[in-house]
Amino acid sequence: MKQKIITALAVIAVIALAILWLRFGPDSWEVQVTGVTGDGQRIQYRIETVHAGSSKPLIFRNEDAGFLPPYFKFDSADLQSNASRISRNCPDVPVKVHGYSLRIPWLSMFPNATSIDAPQRCLVAPSSEE
Repeated sequence: MKQKIITALAVIAVIALAILWLRFGPDSWEVQVTGVTGDGQRIQYRIETVHAGSSKPLIFRNEDAGFLPPYFKFDSADLQSNASRISRNCPDVPVKVHGYSLRIPWLSMFPNATSIDAPQRCLVAPSSEE
């Protein structure tokens, strides 16, 4: 009897973890980057976007993920720089932002951006030569 209870609890735990993984696991969003905020020290990096083809905002936090959750992201400053160039060079171009977590407004919870797929012309710094 004790073995059946332990097995049932293990199955419930596995199902719960699978649901959490599907709900909070990796995702991607097609958005237009409209701005960036934060200095990475006192103020957390944020990437301001709107869903492509709409006016519905979606704000991403941009922080190093480290080992838990296991995304091994240690380049939040570089990603912030890319997002800043995209917002200046191509504010109307939809890009794909990859990340994890959810946006829950009443908990002030934002998804964490891990990478941005954008056209190369949006990532290139403007040249001083004309």
